[in-house]
Amino acid sequence: MRAPRGGWARLGWAAAFAVGGVLLYVAYADQSTRSRYVNSDGASNALQAWDMLHGNVLLSGWALTDVSFYTTDLPQYVLVEALRGLGPEAVHLAAALTYTVLVLLAGWLAKGRATGAEGVARVLTAAGIMLAPQLGSATAILLLSPDHLGTCVPLLVTWLVIDRAEDPGWLNRNRALVPVATVLLLAWTAIGDPLAEVIGALPLAVVCGARAIRGVTRGLEPRGHEPARQTWYHLSLAVAAVASAPVAWAATRLISGNGGWTQSAVRTGFAGSGVLWRNASLTGEGLLQLFGADVLGQPSHRALIFAVVHLIGLALVAVALVLAIRGFLTADLLVPVLAVGIVVNIAAYLFSVQAQDIARTREIVAVLPYGAVLAGRLLGSRIRFARLAAPMALVLAVYTGMLVSNAVQPRVPDQTAKLASWLAKHDLTRGLAGYWQANSVTLDSRGVVTVRPVTSAGGKVIAAAYWDARKDWYEPATHYASFLVDIDSAATGHNEVLLSQLAAVAGRPAEVYQVGPYTVAVWHENLLKHI
Repeated sequence: MRAPRGGWARLGWAAAFAVGGVLLYVAYADQSTRSRYVNSDGASNALQAWDMLHGNVLLSGWALTDVSFYTTDLPQYVLVEALRGLGPEAVHLAAALTYTVLVLLAGWLAKGRATGAEGVARVLTAAGIMLAPQLGSATAILLLSPDHLGTCVPLLVTWLVIDRAEDPGWLNRNRALVPVATVLLLAWTAIGDPLAEVIGALPLAVVCGARAIRGVTRGLEPRGHEPARQTWYHLSLAVAAVASAPVAWAATRLISGNGGWTQSAVRTGFAGSGVLWRNASLTGEGLLQLFGADVLGQPSHRALIFAVVHLIGLALVAVALVLAIRGFLTADLLVPVLAVGIVVNIAAYLFSVQAQDIARTREIVAVLPYGAVLAGRLLGSRIRFARLAAPMALVLAVYTGMLVSNAVQPRVPDQTAKLASWLAKHDLTRGLAGYWQANSVTLDSRGVVTVRPVTSAGGKVIAAAYWDARKDWYEPATHYASFLVDIDSAATGHNEVLLSQLAAVAGRPAEVYQVGPYTVAVWHENLLKHI
């Protein structure tokens, strides 16, 4: 028997996504591993996942940052570490997996129900825009530690469920399930990252609420033509979006109340008028970096050419955003939801206290996959029919060249890995250090050396405000620390001056060593008694 034509088409799409996914994963893993080393942000998440893998599922005793990543990135870390063990490669591989899945989801969402050449054009447009993350700060945001990018994965899955429901036949059979799935998916995501309420729940509530109001208004007209079923469906989605926030809040409180992790408060507030220009500059530069189009300060002519060509992708997203806003009440539901998500995300960043430096671009990282989906969905067929397929194929080839070039970069040196090796060689396995050295050294040594984060306050060395740390690490009755790693702040940019403050209460160290930019001071007693 011959397979139905539609069956062969689906099989072809599945094979293309599978092969493409494997190739992308290899390239992204190489780019992450070669061009960046793991810092303590990623190391902290890796240690948390390792704790979960070994029975502490609720992360009891852990004080996390203002984002837990508990339901977004940490499950993936657990999976990677179950297969590869504890080590810095877990961070690189998890980041590569996240970005690969995100590129594939963006292509799938952009495709929608299109088939044939139009489907291919949509997928390649969306995936092409995301294809080649720029080296430097953009790689750190997109291909390293969890920085809200993993949050976009369950959000795109949510949009995929909602978009699939736009098929009238499917909706008639399963429409009652979609709001339930929506509230569960959005709440699940918000448990791991409260930003999901801003870039997920809020845009969906706004768009569906507006469409429900339009449906009610038209239903009151003599010749109203908005089906009541569709109006109720949009209203149910708006309610689901709003309800996801208290559901996530209750789940988070339940975890904490049962001995699970605790979380720091998210820093909020409006930016003062005096910093709006700086915020606007950071937003613009950040968007250029996310789309691989930051032309400033490129180290070579090749990198500059890559950045200039990537301006095309950013321009496509800008055009698609305008078209999406124009079709706010008439386009497929997914289109205005993504458009509102982009606008809200950028506005919240621009006018808030979050925009502090270029590293904070992570707060608007959702603009990249959202924009790529919009461009593929709205412009893919236009590119084809405007006979721009050949020029766009050339652009895609340049993007691919950039991806390959990034994946074969010389490996950057990792100072904390060298420190971890030195400490293990000298049998110094339990100690203290500033935040940016502690968990990263522990991860680099694969747990052979455990270094706990400390900081200074009031001229004294104290536990690191329980930020990405377990509180029981600092109990002198059950834990031990015999050395302190201090650092030359001029060499690294980090201001960690701890040695003199600890010596003031613990006395002069017995031995002092210099390891690169690090000073390792050793005492013959438990330093935890003094912090």
